Amino acid sequence: MKVSRRTTALFLGLALSTIACASFAESLGRYGNTWDIQEQDAVDMIKGRLTNMEKQGQLKKFWEDYRNKQLSNLENPPPVPGISTATGPKVWTFDPTYTYPDNVKDHLGNVLVPAGTKLNPLDFTALSKAIVFIDGRDPKQVQYAKKRIDENPRDKVVLVAGSFLKLDREWKRPVYFDQQGILTQHFGIKRVPAVLSQKGKMLQVEEFAP
Repeated sequence: MKVSRRTTALFLGLALSTIACASFAESLGRYGNTWDIQEQDAVDMIKGRLTNMEKQGQLKKFWEDYRNKQLSNLENPPPVPGISTATGPKVWTFDPTYTYPDNVKDHLGNVLVPAGTKLNPLDFTALSKAIVFIDGRDPKQVQYAKKRIDENPRDKVVLVAGSFLKLDREWKRPVYFDQQGILTQHFGIKRVPAVLSQKGKMLQVEEFAP
């Protein structure tokens, strides 16, 4: 059984990149006697090892384990750290205004946006839907989110834990995951369920016990 070209190319790429990095090493001179290096060609050696792995079934197992791990991470991503279940109602506002710390210039050096300029995106566009943050492992929170999107189809559901793909399949509509906690950190959300919506030129975050 021959090793596939894609597998060989992958391992060769890794090996050759290592060799390329080594070529930048500083020359320290030559000391003592030298001999010709008698060793197997690197490409042939890698091909040989891959062939042995293929014959022993190790290569197939390697790719299967890798695929299963990636699918598992996709189906059940790690929960966003630092998020707990809300125990009572709480409401606060979030100002989305951004202040430019430095001048924004074009390629000729002309100042397009002076430092200190404040920009509120809600002056130009509206948040036409609410964003519902829940823990997908909590049946009560899932039930709440489902009821809400049935009543408000434009709302978006974002998970901080659990399988968004599972809900995506069950609800037959997109469900999202707060990858690396970017959204919850930005809006200061530490408890769920929480709902983000627009109130005038501000954003409102409301959390409550499920």
